Amino acid sequence: MPASQDAGAGADAGDPLFDALTCRSGPEITRLLSRLRRDRPHDFVQTERQYSDPPMDLYRLEIPVQAWGQQSDSVVITANRVLMVVDGSADAVARALEANLSDSAATPLSGPLDDQHALVLYTEERPGLQQRVLIGCEYRLPELSLLDNPDDAWRKPASP
Repeated sequence: MPASQDAGAGADAGDPLFDALTCRSGPEITRLLSRLRRDRPHDFVQTERQYSDPPMDLYRLEIPVQAWGQQSDSVVITANRVLMVVDGSADAVARALEANLSDSAATPLSGPLDDQHALVLYTEERPGLQQRVLIGCEYRLPELSLLDNPDDAWRKPASP
């Protein structure tokens, strides 16, 4: 798929994972894991790895997802971020991102980045993610926790 059809043209428009990665989700983001578990049960029923401090879940995908000029078969979900795990240096991923955004100028992103959405790109060094780059969206919604899901109630300590 050409980069110009990636994050800008909505190649996977309507896919909740693509929408979440590309900052196209609104308040419905609170139901992301429930929807992904229903729509993609082979990908999101079980995490591949869980991290703490801060909490973060890694999922492997049967069919890679494409966004921001990248393709990945790994996705990380944190309390307020949905990120793809990609190979390469942060500089190389940033260059590909810039090229993708430039290519998408003919089909603008329709304003997905605002006070509630931020594009995030950084190198991760946790086990299993060493020297990989995470790229995706941070959601700045009050009290959002994408990891809080009724199916995951075991994560929370019991109330006294």
